[in-house]
Amino acid sequence: MNPFRRKPSRADQQAAATAAAVRDLSERFERIERAIRDLKQNVDLVPSLVRKLYLDGVALEPPYDLQAERFSFSSQNDEDGLVLAIFKRIGATTRRFVDLGCGMNGGNSGFLASEMGWHGLMVDGRDDAIRKIVVRYTGHPVIARHQLLTREGINAFITEQGFAGELDLLSIDIDGIDYWLWEALTACNPRLVALEYNWLFGAERAVTIPYSADFNVHAVGNRAYHGASLAALVHLGRRKGYRLVATERVNAFFLRNDIAPQIREIDVAQGYRAPLNISSARGVFDKLERAGLPLVTITP
Repeated sequence: MNPFRRKPSRADQQAAATAAAVRDLSERFERIERAIRDLKQNVDLVPSLVRKLYLDGVALEPPYDLQAERFSFSSQNDEDGLVLAIFKRIGATTRRFVDLGCGMNGGNSGFLASEMGWHGLMVDGRDDAIRKIVVRYTGHPVIARHQLLTREGINAFITEQGFAGELDLLSIDIDGIDYWLWEALTACNPRLVALEYNWLFGAERAVTIPYSADFNVHAVGNRAYHGASLAALVHLGRRKGYRLVATERVNAFFLRNDIAPQIREIDVAQGYRAPLNISSARGVFDKLERAGLPLVTITP
């Protein structure tokens, strides 16, 4: 025994016991959170199963025929099912995808990678998101990259990663300059494009935020100020040779015009979905103007 070693005091013992109790409590909370996440995924699948039960065999007009098959496995909303429903109809060719703004779950391509073995590129500007993507998709044919995207560098980046040319799916959801990235992107030729639109901008106006290479929605201080309206993306899609065929909450899906002409185009009025909290969209343009946050109007 070391005669010079101080015997722990009662305060030291109490502090150690408190620290151990806090660690134990933290571990318990983490287990509860994991259980809740697992339960939520199962609960979220219930509406999908109900739709399948009641709508199976029912003849539906577009876009309801596609939307009847929507579900969420790893996507934010029910995009997984909608993407799969579209590819059931148009078939897959390269089984390659590029997902820009994949988040921590794999964005709109996660199901294709984890359950169907598609090969793809997942990109996000947050390092913590990419670390989770690497863990989540280990063993699957996914390339994960931490990268801040700009319209000046997007084509070189896609080419350097080996995804130039024909793709089955391109997904863009970066909460910012989404419109400008799609406009600039020419290195790849996707058959299906999924883009997030800003539902706070409504169904009538075709607007987007101005281009800024270093745009950061968190630095702006106004969560409404990001992305583009659905009408703006539809105008851009038509210029690039794509038509709107379906939407899911805040995601719009565009098919290349040479693909599956039997899948009809829908207009903005059919595709737009209002915010769940509609009050957050009221007066949004006046609020942005008062804050000195400009918008760019997109013409057909």
